[in-house]
Amino acid sequence: MKRRLSLFKNLNPKFSEETSVFLNGSMHKVLKLNLKKRTYEEIFVLPEERFPDKGYSHKLSDWIVNFAMTGNVHKDDIQSYLDFLNIEKLKIEFSQDVKKRSIRYRRNTHNEMRWVELDLIPVPNFSEKNQIVYLYTYDIHDSMSEELKTTKIMTSVAHSITKSFLCSVYLDLDHDTSKLIYANDIVKPYLDSSIPMRTFLKKSVEYFTSQAYMERMKDFCDLETLQDRLQGKDVINMEYIGTKGGVCRAIFYPVIYHRDGRLKSVIYANQYVEGELIKLRGQLETEKTLVECLTALSGTSDFDAATNKLLKSICNFYDGDRSYIFSINHQRQIAKNDYEWCRDTIAPKIDTHQNLPLSSITRLFDIMKTKDNVITTSRDDFAPDSIDAKLLDTYNITKFITVPFKNPDGTITGFLGIDNPKKNPDSEIVLRSAATYIQEEQIKQNYTKKLYELSYSDSMTKTYNRAAYIRDMELLAKETNHPAGILYADVNGLKTTNDTKGHEAGDKLISDAVALLRKYFNRKDDRIYRIGGDEFVVLSSDLFQKEFMTRVSNLKDELEHNWILSCGGKWFEGISDIDTSTKEAEKSMYKNKSDYYTAHPRTDRRQ
Repeated sequence: MKRRLSLFKNLNPKFSEETSVFLNGSMHKVLKLNLKKRTYEEIFVLPEERFPDKGYSHKLSDWIVNFAMTGNVHKDDIQSYLDFLNIEKLKIEFSQDVKKRSIRYRRNTHNEMRWVELDLIPVPNFSEKNQIVYLYTYDIHDSMSEELKTTKIMTSVAHSITKSFLCSVYLDLDHDTSKLIYANDIVKPYLDSSIPMRTFLKKSVEYFTSQAYMERMKDFCDLETLQDRLQGKDVINMEYIGTKGGVCRAIFYPVIYHRDGRLKSVIYANQYVEGELIKLRGQLETEKTLVECLTALSGTSDFDAATNKLLKSICNFYDGDRSYIFSINHQRQIAKNDYEWCRDTIAPKIDTHQNLPLSSITRLFDIMKTKDNVITTSRDDFAPDSIDAKLLDTYNITKFITVPFKNPDGTITGFLGIDNPKKNPDSEIVLRSAATYIQEEQIKQNYTKKLYELSYSDSMTKTYNRAAYIRDMELLAKETNHPAGILYADVNGLKTTNDTKGHEAGDKLISDAVALLRKYFNRKDDRIYRIGGDEFVVLSSDLFQKEFMTRVSNLKDELEHNWILSCGGKWFEGISDIDTSTKEAEKSMYKNKSDYYTAHPRTDRRQ
């Protein structure tokens, strides 16, 4: 499907390639809606969207209805489409801090009803006075089976053109061209929409920078050194004083790099930040803490250590006495303290909070049931004689903040908290984000664990499988001087059992055989592998040869009374070859198998 390129091509600095493909490949339109005035501004609209018979109108409410009722929306989707774009409902929802609303419907595209998604994303400072919402409509017909990950991209696009910027311009370093993305009413008269890139930067510095900062701004806008300064960074910026005396911030975002690493294009933006300076230090601390939290959990192989590091970061941010994570066991009606970080002057409590009755935190638990966000609670919020209050008094807690962990069905699975926070009381984002990071990482860890189990375990016997056996033997072979014992076992009479009593009986026979192996090889360094239908290998390490051979001998003694399997064990001072080592243990097993056939002469023998 042919699409017109827009000025948003390669706009987003962090997701540039994905944004470029997305906007230029499937986008129908991007609109800036003013719910208060019931008007909209076109950011990007395909030419065919403007035809009168397509419902084109500058009045928002007319456009919504006309578009739906003139054959553009599938008849079965018209009502849901109109309900979704009810302006009064949208005002209410976005005023309640809703971050995004989406709907999927079928629309007429080149005489074909194709599925599209319509996203509405409010500006971060949405309010009664500032009811600005960005609308994106894009084709998802060919990828309905996958969730499109576009929210961050679209939010970033909206951010790049929001009025918090004085101007935002796309610079193509290869062709020395500029494309003005956005300019507010103050600076717009001084900037051309499309002029040579170096001319734009020169004019921008000269028009808007005070004399005292002129040289510094020229250095900051030096394109010859820009690539080196952006190396390994998502953004660089510099504060300066403007010609009107206000504090501004100049920003470079890298957008596209060539394959050889050369910088191809950037976004250059200017913001007025006078009002931000009061909050700047606190924001920097917040951002630093969020980065620390995300970095601690990102790609970690040691979840426990990473979680403790995260708890330290957020406890320092709030200047609390102690930070902790509790899990909830609804069946046992207890809360368990899984992780804790506390200051040197504060006594740890994790050991005494392993089986905390939910009845002792009744009030807190009731509050968490009704709230999803951060909950700030003080000692005075509880009845003086309540169990909750007595618990707080015991540990000298006058105030604490918590955020619950919840399943999609609303069930509380635990909570993250800080005792006696002394600063940043209004910065809920750190605790809320930390809780989100932890929950997402726990989900990822659980999925990774399940995937690992599926890859290396036998689902029926819960033993390791052949893939795990090959992996572990190869690892052991690399440690040439690592002694180990190998026991090879074969279930007796499985074919006869399957043929005469059915496969259910055969499965039970295998399970009983595994239970017998576990009886004699139950240490953490004993690993049982199912390498075939009725064949098992036991690998024992970190023990003496005498102990291993005693275990093998005791197993064989029991098998004289219960011929459920045949086995043979072999000790190796070092394993250098998987097949050779296994075959030596297998030979020993066949001698034991011969004894089985002698005792059971009518048993069918497999070739």
